[in-house]
Amino acid sequence: MKKILKIQMLAALLITANVAANEQNNCDNLTGCKKKICSIEKDIAIAKNMENKSRVEGLQISLEKVNAHCTDDKLIKDLENKIKDTKKDLKEDREDYEKALKDNRPGKIEKYKTKMTEENKKIKKLEQELKELQ
Repeated sequence: MKKILKIQMLAALLITANVAANEQNNCDNLTGCKKKICSIEKDIAIAKNMENKSRVEGLQISLEKVNAHCTDDKLIKDLENKIKDTKKDLKEDREDYEKALKDNRPGKIEKYKTKMTEENKKIKKLEQELKELQ
């Protein structure tokens, strides 16, 4: 009995992984709202495979909202705002980093270096997403 259960669980995991891989490949070539819709549909398929009814219901609500309200212009504006906000955060962290350098505070120096690195990565990612939409 335990063997059968293990085999069923393994099969379900393999099917889910295969569905996720196939769905992901299909979404990679899309941009904007189409990519967002594809990604949610992929998550719905995975949740259905895992028999997670509450997740499916939540994702279906999200899908309805995206279908009703998503436009590439809104996505572009949102990305531009995120880039602007992240650059503001980066500037503030750079100022804090310079103060930490001046005050010779090694812990703070490392903290702000890490934050600035992450923010730079985030900005590059957001700018790439924006470029794909334009």
